[in-house]
Amino acid sequence: MPSNSSDTKLSRTIASTVTLQLAKIHTSDYFYTPIEERFERITRIARSALRTPVAAISILKPDSQWFKSISGWSVGQLPTDKSLCTWTIESNQLTIVPDTLADERFTSHPLVVAAPKFRFYAGHPLKDSMGVTIGTFCVMDIKPRAVSEREQQLIRDLSMLAQMELETDRLADAQREFVSKLSVARREAMVDPLTRLWNRRGTTIFLRNAIRRADDELKPLAIGIVDIDNFKRINDLHGHPIGDEALRKAAQILTSTLRHDDIVGRYGGDEFLVLLPNTNAAESSEIMNRVRETMFEEAIRTRNGPVRMTASVGCIVREPGESVSEDELVSAADAELSISKSAGRNRVRIA
Repeated sequence: MPSNSSDTKLSRTIASTVTLQLAKIHTSDYFYTPIEERFERITRIARSALRTPVAAISILKPDSQWFKSISGWSVGQLPTDKSLCTWTIESNQLTIVPDTLADERFTSHPLVVAAPKFRFYAGHPLKDSMGVTIGTFCVMDIKPRAVSEREQQLIRDLSMLAQMELETDRLADAQREFVSKLSVARREAMVDPLTRLWNRRGTTIFLRNAIRRADDELKPLAIGIVDIDNFKRINDLHGHPIGDEALRKAAQILTSTLRHDDIVGRYGGDEFLVLLPNTNAAESSEIMNRVRETMFEEAIRTRNGPVRMTASVGCIVREPGESVSEDELVSAADAELSISKSAGRNRVRIA
């Protein structure tokens, strides 16, 4: 926590000032929802275009900021008094700090004096349709740097893209219906903190709802299990931090590769359950093979060089009206996964 009492006072003042403004957004569907490719894409572009190791889209809470998307840093939320975005919120405009150690506002900040030891920060406020600041778009670096006029404009442009996405309700119908019925606290309990996908509890509820919807609409439903091959070996050879990174990478690949209405959750240690509404066997095979191929193409960076993952997939297609339980469907998909792995791994098996 910053040693400068004025900094602490500032953080508290800002937190109390925005409390009433945030009342509306705090009850909205923004908080504690799984990662979405439309936001992940923006932070990926930001890191690449601005050449910064970290880029983030955050949403404000009265006492903290929650990251809808953060690339390059494994953190889900931060208390207000430990956030570098405090001054962006206060100024309500583009804030650039070329060198945090040369700026008295940041010299004692915990993220500057201790890991990750950020030396550069640039942030821009995100506003709702009423002009209320609801979050920030920011980039950070562990090295000090100057920002050109072109880069400043790029930060503004990416911030506007993030703001437009926040204003657009684009959760799939099934997920939007589910999220709207839950409090923020209940949603938080259903999101896996590591991968930021729905956890087993949330995914199980979605499976139940997907079966009901498939019967109502008289459409097939495909249920797939994606398993990272030899995950234990990744942990043993490279350590659990790299294993965690593999799980996060797999989650990002699934999110970016699947369709808008598809649902994915972390079902077990290194297993992901995928729900494909209105999808037959041929379509399931095409989608799941695309996931498998993308998984291999995306390497994880380690000190000893890139590590590539492969995945095995088992999938079952349920026709509308079939009298089979949720557990039986998952067991059937798991049986197909076992066949896929026994046949040599890195393949898709569709029943």
